[in-house]
Amino acid sequence: MMDDSFPTRAAIREEERRRLARLLEKRLGRPLNLLLEQANAYHAALPPAAAQARPAVRTLAAMAGRALTDLYDLEADLAPTDLDDLGLCPALETLALRIERRYGLAVTLDLDECAAVPAPLALAAYRITMEALHNAGQHAGAGRVGLGLRLERDGLRLTIADDGDGFHPPEPLAALTAEGQWGLAEMVERAAAQGGAIEISSVLGVGTQVRARLSLSPPGRDQVPPDAVEPLIEALTPRERQVLAGAAEGLTNKQIAAQLGISDRTVQFHLGNVLGKLGVASRTEAAVMALQRGLV
Repeated sequence: MMDDSFPTRAAIREEERRRLARLLEKRLGRPLNLLLEQANAYHAALPPAAAQARPAVRTLAAMAGRALTDLYDLEADLAPTDLDDLGLCPALETLALRIERRYGLAVTLDLDECAAVPAPLALAAYRITMEALHNAGQHAGAGRVGLGLRLERDGLRLTIADDGDGFHPPEPLAALTAEGQWGLAEMVERAAAQGGAIEISSVLGVGTQVRARLSLSPPGRDQVPPDAVEPLIEALTPRERQVLAGAAEGLTNKQIAAQLGISDRTVQFHLGNVLGKLGVASRTEAAVMALQRGLV
């Protein structure tokens, strides 16, 4: 009988993605490279009298170059060879550069040294990060994304926070498949298969934060279900504490921005991170929690 567990299905998906990447390179990569070489050769060989043809050949070469770049990005998404060759952190850095180029995002990285992360854990972290970054660029209309990775004694912690439009995550997250959000659903499955959990906090007009905790130990039969794991409360950065303090004083974003010498949009971005880290839906709840826990 076929094993229908997520680790088995995930392995099958990865192999199929790698097969598709090889097929794309064979069927499209080589012909596009040849087309680009020929276009550049024609452009170089055009006589001065053929001035009118130069822009057309130059445009053809540029189109072939862009198509090649898109193809290489797609191949990298399907089969992240950087992850196999260099490890998790360099692969995430390369991924961030691709995301910046593709969507015009500014991606800020805060990564621990992660050379020794085991392959299954690294792949889960990479795939979760990739889906979150693509969502920020493709669907959220974000301008900036922060990517954080922290190594812990028994696993790692991921945070991907954007300043996009925000949305209403379904509750529970298991309902993602019913809403057709397959990418987010796979993120949840990957985390659970790695003995961890995913939390998605989003506020309309502020942004979205995805937090994942992944374990070094595969889940066992007696493991506590991911939904029963305590909320992922992370430490606030000094700037986030300053923004939270202003919110607790009842200041508006504009007033906080003027006080700290930053833009309204930056205040909004930090406030979104604060709401996500504290697991609350409004600045009022955040202010109350901050006062209760002595965070400000």
